Amino acid sequence: MKLEKWHVSITVVCLLFGALFTSNLRAHLHENPMAARNKTLVNVIKTQDQKIAELEAEIKSIREKIQLYQTAKTAQTELEPLQKELDRMKFLAGLTAVEGPGVQITLKDQEKAKTAKESEVDFYIIHYTDILYIVNDLRAGGAEAISVNGERVVSTSDIRCAGVFITVNLNRLAPPYKISAVGNPDNLEAAVRAGEYTMLEQAHFPVTLEKSQSVLIPEYKGSYTFNYASPPKEGV
Repeated sequence: MKLEKWHVSITVVCLLFGALFTSNLRAHLHENPMAARNKTLVNVIKTQDQKIAELEAEIKSIREKIQLYQTAKTAQTELEPLQKELDRMKFLAGLTAVEGPGVQITLKDQEKAKTAKESEVDFYIIHYTDILYIVNDLRAGGAEAISVNGERVVSTSDIRCAGVFITVNLNRLAPPYKISAVGNPDNLEAAVRAGEYTMLEQAHFPVTLEKSQSVLIPEYKGSYTFNYASPPKEGV
């Protein structure tokens, strides 16, 4: 068979192409493991960078929280003396419940009050003055806290008569009247027995006085209102 020129040309081209392909393939086979390794390292680095960024953000958040906590702690430390003074003032003003040794006094109307004539009934019932005098006797005996039927008696409390009712802090009370006081039990008893209580006892009113090591006095639930009084102006 006669070879044409183009046969030779095609053969040369094929040989050259094969040689180049073989050379590229060998180069690819030699370089591929390194390229793959580099690619893996790049991915690892990117992943680590992302984790580092997340951790840095978390650390920043924690530091901000610590700063806020330290600021609040500092403020709390600075306000602690003021809070203690406020608690002490609330205690002295009767705005907190207290408990301690003291006495419990119970005053009741006489049974005759149920059948007495209207003109005579006042002789057999407890009046607001009886309660007021006993409260004053307790104060004189050193009472640190007083209540009447659960109504805390404070400096602004009023004990008065409102028709057929006795009111304390404007709240109506009904017999029996239970007066509780915290203080030295012996001193309180002595002060009370030297005053109105003994007079009621001698008049045959059913009254009792008990000393106790645990008397609970509730907090004052009313409000302090001053219509005319106000703190003096500085420099006046």
